[in-house]
Formats: sequence, structure tokens, C-alpha cells
Amino acid sequence: MATTATGRPPPEVVQPPTTSPTIPTPLDYSKLFKPSVLNHHVFAAGGQNPSSGGGNTTPSQVPFKPITYLHGEPTIRFDKEEIELMINQQDLRFAVVGKFSYGWPEISSLRTSIPKQCELKGEVRIGLLCNRHVLIRCSLFEDYLTLMSKPNWNIQEKGTIFSMRTFKWSTWFDSEEETSLVVTWISLPGLPPTYFGEAQLFSIAAAAGRPLAIDVATKNKTRPSCARIKIEIDLLKEHPKRFQIEAADETGIKSKWYPFRYDFLPKYCTNCKLQGHELSGCWKLHPELMPEKEQGNEKGKEAAAKPASRLSMAIPATGRPPPEVGHHPPTPPQPLDYSNLFKSSPTIPNLTNTETANNGGNLSYGGSSSPMATSIPIKPIVYLHGEPTVRFEKKEVEVMIHHQDLTLAIVGKFSHGWPDIAFLRNAIPKQCGLKAEVRIGLLCDRHVLIRCTIGEDFDTLMSRQTFEIKEKTRPYLMRTFKWDVSFNPAEESRFAYGWISFPDYPHITMESLPFSLWRRQWVPQLPLMRPL
Repeated sequence: MATTATGRPPPEVVQPPTTSPTIPTPLDYSKLFKPSVLNHHVFAAGGQNPSSGGGNTTPSQVPFKPITYLHGEPTIRFDKEEIELMINQQDLRFAVVGKFSYGWPEISSLRTSIPKQCELKGEVRIGLLCNRHVLIRCSLFEDYLTLMSKPNWNIQEKGTIFSMRTFKWSTWFDSEEETSLVVTWISLPGLPPTYFGEAQLFSIAAAAGRPLAIDVATKNKTRPSCARIKIEIDLLKEHPKRFQIEAADETGIKSKWYPFRYDFLPKYCTNCKLQGHELSGCWKLHPELMPEKEQGNEKGKEAAAKPASRLSMAIPATGRPPPEVGHHPPTPPQPLDYSNLFKSSPTIPNLTNTETANNGGNLSYGGSSSPMATSIPIKPIVYLHGEPTVRFEKKEVEVMIHHQDLTLAIVGKFSHGWPDIAFLRNAIPKQCGLKAEVRIGLLCDRHVLIRCTIGEDFDTLMSRQTFEIKEKTRPYLMRTFKWDVSFNPAEESRFAYGWISFPDYPHITMESLPFSLWRRQWVPQLPLMRPL
């Protein structure tokens, strides 16, 4: 056997086995990092290193994931908690996707124009996702609501207006599809102002979607006729048309149905995954519905086949986006039940000393804790015959009445028309001789709600059967009734105020009133405005 010129023996050739060769196992790259490097990445943000002798704590970063092979192709799997942690680390909790329809300006210009023209208050980070799409990372939840509250924004740059629509960003974002999640307002007309607390409104709104905020008039108690809540709603789900309130009192449990009123909800096509039209009007499934001008436009078809430039992508004259053809990934998991997304919080006391509902307590959005200053927990939604119902106990109703300043509430009913509510807010306290602050709002036609802050004003309004409210030279007659949880504009309250007299007891005092000797007479000798 000869050696090579290097002085080394030639390599020995080994015969392969008769069986099929074994495919080498792929390396687990996560094990190639030294322990010191791995620990540095996992615990760099404040997590405790187990090797240091401390207890087991949840790492503040997601560790390196092993690679698994499925049908010969690499796969990396992340848990739900890890995805939530990564979303927080990448500042994507309040992320919004801006989609431009008629081209888009330079990204450097958008970083200045979007915060200014959209009136954003906090810091935002804006970057290009792909053609026509920008990612806007908001640092404030208020800015997220601002961007999502309008269906379309007109961004002006150097004399050109660019139309931008906003969508909620998700982990399953696809530039060829539009999300089915939208932000809209719902109204609850006729709902008693007892339930205008944030916790109660969020409990009710959870039946329709994910509650986000209540409007200013509802928060300031200036519009008792209707509550409005901003919610995140899924267009693919069925939207309930009404809900039921059950409340307990001395006589038992009373219930009443109230309607849901949705603001504008865009249509959604499940075929092309775009907002703006339904499946029955989809141009891909029904080409005959496409306008004739676009069907015979050969130049337009040739232009669509070419790569679109930044300023050449436009929406047709119909106002609908052009059909986008592409491979759709597998359908993501079904959306969660929004009523169960609120985690319980020990900072909210439980009125009934029972376990807080699964969806109760924390009304935060995106993971940050924001306990509410209320003692009524978030109520679970019960479905009766497929329709949502929210139940409140007697003590809870009493607490809600106190929180909404309804303890000394009065209903003013006008008989022959009524002036503007802005005029009544100044005229009623002045012309009725009220001494303290009152809040006045329109309940419904001919009815106003007057919230008194002191008992003396309550007695003043209830001691007379009729008040004459003058606007310039025109008088309006207003009758007053005690407000009740079961208020109905078609009915009048059964509670009335009057005078009683005791002719056989001339030296009687209020403290020694013998209730068994009451005589109900309309003789103004001894006023008794409230029960002792």
C-alpha cells in the first residue's frame, strides 16, 4: 500500500450496509448556544436565573425554541402565553394597519403626517409592512381608539390627498386579506340610567363584542336617554338584536328587554376576505356583477398584470378595491368569547361575597391592569333561548343607584311641548328655586331627568304638582314625579307627595310622630317630605 505525497495513508473505503441508509437527525440549534449565552437572552430583561439559586419565576422573554420537522419541513411552535409575551415585547398591543387605496407617500413623510393629521397624543412608530400597508404602533390606548374609530383617513402630503383605511393588526396578518374585526359604536336606547356605570355597560356590551370605552355624555351623566359604548366586533359572527336585564327587588325578580342599536357595520365577503361587499355581491364569484366598463377594459387588465408601483395602485370608480388574488393560509383559530376575556382582579371588592365571574374585574385592554373604582363586579352573560341576559341583585341595584346620583332623582314631564335641553339646564334650577347643583338630561320625549344633590331641592320639586317654566314669553307646564328603576314613559309613578295634618295633636313634633294616627289630608299644617 502506497502512501500519498503528504505522507498520510489513503482513506479507507467502508462498504455501506445492505439496508437503507439512516438519515441523520437534524441538529437542535437551540442547544448550540452555550448556557451562559442562553441564560443571558432569556433572563436579560429581569427574569431570575435558576442557576443563581432563586425560586422558579416566569421568564420575561421567550426562550429559544427547538425545531421540529413535519413531513420533512421545519416547524416552530409557540404557546399562547409566549405569543402574548412577544406581542408586548414588540409593542404590538395597540398596533394598527393602515391600508392606502390610491398610492402612498414616502414612509419618512408618513411618520410625521399621520400623528399630526390624525391628532395622536402619544408616541407612535410607523413602518412599511408591504405595498400599500403601513404598521402603526401606538403607545396609548386612546390613540388606538382614535385610529380605529374612523373608517377612512385622508392624509395630505404636498398637495396630494392619500386615502388610508385602518384595520386591527393581528398575528395572522395577510396583505391579501382584510380582517373581520372592526370597531364601532352601539347604543342602548331606553336603558335606565341605573346601569350607566362602566362595569354594568361593559357587562351588557360583552354580549355584542369586546367593550373598549364609553362615550363622554354617558360618562358625564348628561344624556340619560341612551348609553353608547365603543366595541370591537367580529363581522363574521351573528350580532344580537336585544338583551334582557333582570333585577331583584322586594317583590322578586323583574325583567325587561332592551334593543341593541349598531352604528355603521361594513359588509364582509368570506370569499375574497375583503370588507365592503357581501358574498352575494362578490365579483370573483359573480363576474356578471362587474360594471361593463371594467369588463371590457383590456388596458386595465394588462396594467393589473404588471407590478404595481407605489403611486399607480388605485381603486376603481365604483369605490371598491380591486379583487386581490392570492393563496390564502389556513383559517386561524376561532375568535375567543369576548365576555370571558376579562380576568378577575382582587382590587375590585365583591358586593355579594361570592366568587367573581370569569369575565369580571379587570377592564384593561392589551394586558395592562386598569381597575375600576366601583364595587359592582363584571356580571356574567347568561343566554336564555339564545339571547343574552344580565342579572343584578337587589343590593347591587341599590349601589348602582347611589353611584349614578339617582338617590334624589326626579322625572319632569312636560304636557304641551318642551324647550331645548340646554335651556332647561339653566331655567329649571333658577325658576324652581333650587339651591344646589343639579344635573338635567333628556330621558325621552317630554321627559327630563333631574338629579338633585341635596334633599331640600328634592322636596322643593316634589312639593308642587306643576311648575311653569318660561322661555321668553312662552310658558311650559312641567309635572314632577319620583324617579324609579322601573320608569316607563307610558306610565306615571305611583309615588306621590302630599301634606298630612294632626288636629288632635297640636304639640306634636316630627320625632314623636305616631304613624298609626296618620290622616292623609290636604291640609298644609305639618310638612312631611320623606319617610323618617
